[in-house]
Amino acid sequence: MLLLSELNANEGGFLVNNEVKIVVEVDVLQVIGKLDVYEESPEVNQPLNRIKLNGNGVVTSSVDVNGFQVLPSQAEFVKRIFEKHPEMALKFRAKNQHLKTSCINVLLSLIKTLCQSLQDISIDDLGQAEQAITYLNNSGFKVDWLECKLVEVKEKKMEEQIGKTRMQELKKDLKVFKKKFSDIEALMEKEKEELKDLKQKCSDTEALLEKEKTKVLAAARTPPLTLNDVV
Repeated sequence: MLLLSELNANEGGFLVNNEVKIVVEVDVLQVIGKLDVYEESPEVNQPLNRIKLNGNGVVTSSVDVNGFQVLPSQAEFVKRIFEKHPEMALKFRAKNQHLKTSCINVLLSLIKTLCQSLQDISIDDLGQAEQAITYLNNSGFKVDWLECKLVEVKEKKMEEQIGKTRMQELKKDLKVFKKKFSDIEALMEKEKEELKDLKQKCSDTEALLEKEKTKVLAAARTPPLTLNDVV
């Protein structure tokens, strides 16, 4: 039942170009005989499209993938997940479509989180990812493959964190060593100047010594005074 006022509403109404589209979903309990459908029909083996209104009254569509309603942009990715992990939802028993959609969205968000770079993902994000896996397990999903990936990401993140901490420690050590090196280098320059000055003093002293030595030798070669020189 639908009020005529809702059907004809300008905003959020169901009329598009004076036409209304009605979609019917049929659950098949048992197939007897053969399905009478032409092979060239483009709709054979195609997932059911659902048309629905979101909270803003905008018409959106969803695609059925293994009983889960997902956005058209998510359909191919979700198909790939079920193809690679066909047993993933075998124990999932929820019939409520909202709950099923919520679970599949948690799954997709979890995968998106694990695909982030280590720089963009935080320890808190990994904690939330653990809670998401617990939620999926409790809901009946078999996501052991995601648990293994989460462990890998956590190990890499811990290595990154340890590496960053070690880098900070090494930077502090390097700063101290550079300061000591600079101080010793300055002290060496000072000692070098003093050494140069001392070397010059040694050279000057050696020159004076040679001069005095020459005087002494000259004095030693002077002949002694005679009696006549003295008297």
